Amino acid sequence: MRPALLPDADLLKAANINPYTGLATDYLNHYNEIAMMIATLGDMPEMREPVLEWRPVGYATHFRMTAFRDRDLAVAAYESVPPDIKARFFAARREVELAIIEVQELMETAPDASAQLASRAPEIFAAIARLGGVISGGEPSAAANQLDVDSLFS
Repeated sequence: MRPALLPDADLLKAANINPYTGLATDYLNHYNEIAMMIATLGDMPEMREPVLEWRPVGYATHFRMTAFRDRDLAVAAYESVPPDIKARFFAARREVELAIIEVQELMETAPDASAQLASRAPEIFAAIARLGGVISGGEPSAAANQLDVDSLFS
């Protein structure tokens, strides 16, 4: 079965949804928030509980839960994402989620290691950048990913 065609490109662009992929970078907020919490663990140990409580949320669910102005369009476009793009999206998303879950598991087994776990944030931000590359219709280079991550800690 062939997926439905993506909605009108101009409509998607106006809603900040990539007309080629049918995906919106707003979804990255779900991951950026947790990555920032992990990054602050060394200075803000009170972030430990919110980090442990975080759970992955699927794309459509994320938009249904947010105040994103064009959330219905985002969900409709997602349902029409071409299979090859969706496969790359799922793989990149899983990479981000596994990195976060690994930090959570380490926090559970070594509760006093929160400060050291903050050092894992750059790899999570790099994985988020790769997911953003899929959403944006390309794959950012490793060098560009590292520059983005480094700028967060400057």
